[in-house]
Amino acid sequence: MFKISRKALITAIVITGGLAPLGWALLPPAPVNLTQQIQNAQAVLERARTLHTVQYDPTLSWHALPDVPDPQARKALFIAKMLPLIAEENERILGHRAMLENTATDLAHYNALAHTYGLKAGASRQALLARIDQIPESLVLAQAAIESGWGTSRFARTGHAYFGERTYDKNTPGMKPKRAAGFLVKRFSGTRASVRSFMLTLNSHSAYTAFRARRAALHAQGIRPSGLDLAPYLHAYSEIGDAYIQRILVTIRANALGDFNGIEHVDH
Repeated sequence: MFKISRKALITAIVITGGLAPLGWALLPPAPVNLTQQIQNAQAVLERARTLHTVQYDPTLSWHALPDVPDPQARKALFIAKMLPLIAEENERILGHRAMLENTATDLAHYNALAHTYGLKAGASRQALLARIDQIPESLVLAQAAIESGWGTSRFARTGHAYFGERTYDKNTPGMKPKRAAGFLVKRFSGTRASVRSFMLTLNSHSAYTAFRARRAALHAQGIRPSGLDLAPYLHAYSEIGDAYIQRILVTIRANALGDFNGIEHVDH
């Protein structure tokens, strides 16, 4: 049912001793003016829609989304930065799944996977498989857009917090909301870390059991879930419930984010 590429197997993280680092050192790209960045972003999205592949463009490695008056250009910049990282993380998750489906996987690796995805050592393979699965790119993009105001929120600009994830742990890096109390919004070292944390939350937190069950049921029918399929199972993500689900659905449809579901991440 799942087509595991050799690349996914190779890029799977060997997680003995914990997770691998969340990124790698790259030389900073030469400065590119905003007009060129917008053109580069549009080229990334054109390729994504026509070839269904996406590659990270280092010229879009801004710390905070540039101020762009044109909303369509701003969205292009946002999607072109987020989409390759989402596709890359889905590939990484697929690599974890391949490790799990390999009958030769040793117990230490198996239990490390269980721990990473929020289960105890010795958890059943079926329980783990329900958690180690891809998340539709359209859904991740829509939630990032909603939670960060298309990358313009204070949390996104100052702390790479694109999904509004809360923490109640005083030892976890976070930022104080201005109009709420009792929690912090998680702060991250970079965009990749934010994407990874959010996708792991959907794949591991008990609040999203129904989300994962629906995804598994669709897979069992030979259907690759879309963001529209799974959005109705995310009531727990926001206090506004059904209204939040509607915002996700409208965001996906209005911006044709379904075009990016199942996209392949390429290195060059």
